[in-house]
Amino acid sequence: MADVQLNISDLISTKTGKSVKVIKLSGQMDESNVDDLAPKIYQLIEETEAGTSYVFDLENLVYMNSKSVGYITDWYSKIKAKGGSVVLAKLPPNISDILAVVGITKIVPVAQTMEEAQNML
Repeated sequence: MADVQLNISDLISTKTGKSVKVIKLSGQMDESNVDDLAPKIYQLIEETEAGTSYVFDLENLVYMNSKSVGYITDWYSKIKAKGGSVVLAKLPPNISDILAVVGITKIVPVAQTMEEAQNML
């Protein structure tokens, strides 16, 4: 069974001065764990105020399956529906390739660094 870690923290947008949620995912997101992980992120999105922005820090994510890609797309949609924005940050090459192939990187902004992500929100 693969392991995925979730770490949620806050930072302040350098552009707006508002609080931003940082969702850091590490390890492998796959069939063995993504259905346990997803409700935690849905709950966070549901409980935060409208207009909250999010950075998904994927620097330490080593693998994600197609179901995981689907969840990222759905989280993005739910955040946007609440008036928030999303940036994907620090994507490893293999994760970047997966997200590019399915077209997510054409929809969701991608930042190379956390500083760049802060400036985008």
